[in-house]
Amino acid sequence: MPMPVMSPEARIKALREAGSGNWVAFSEDESRVVATGATYDEVVQAAENAGENEPVITRVPNDWAPRVFW
Repeated sequence: MPMPVMSPEARIKALREAGSGNWVAFSEDESRVVATGATYDEVVQAAENAGENEPVITRVPNDWAPRVFW
């Protein structure tokens, strides 16, 4: 059975809604946002409080400027 995964568009929308510089925790299967917050520790605690023991955590970029690395 395939795992439900957020579409790339839904993931970008969730990150943008969380706000620049904030942290976002997705469920272990990456199908939904389980927590957002200003600090890593805050998001980990909120994810655990939501029953998510293995969240996928990322930080929202401060700007969305495209970058090319050589």
